[in-house]
Amino acid sequence: MGSVDGSEGPWLQRFANGKPVRKPKPWKAAAVQSRDIIASVQCILDRENFVREVDRYLRHNDFLNLRKKELLYKKYLEDVSEPFVQKMKDRMDSQSQREVQKRRQEQLSQYLNYCTKKGYVFLDEYDPSEYDPFFQKMCTDSWKDGSHQPA
Repeated sequence: MGSVDGSEGPWLQRFANGKPVRKPKPWKAAAVQSRDIIASVQCILDRENFVREVDRYLRHNDFLNLRKKELLYKKYLEDVSEPFVQKMKDRMDSQSQREVQKRRQEQLSQYLNYCTKKGYVFLDEYDPSEYDPFFQKMCTDSWKDGSHQPA
């Protein structure tokens, strides 16, 4: 049927459950909006702080991993590499120039004898029982490896 002002939509919207609905005052609406804005900004700030904390944690974790590697390398140098290099230097210094020259001449003569005997020498086709180019016959006992000794 008819309405007071001729349109049922706006007139019905003014009443809810038989009570008139009051429009919110402009200052109350602004207060509600500002609370919503503040809550949204606070949520964004919390996310930024979380991201900042995660980034700080990851940088700290990367630093710790790098430090672990540095300490491991330092321990390796002190316990393995430096003693090995020192032993090698001592071994090289303990040999005279004549011993080194004699060993080189003997290796060269073994190689030449093998070449004259076979006529050719290929590293992938040699017989270790006859000649092993990787074995040093005049080396000290600490250099010997039983798998390379000629028969």
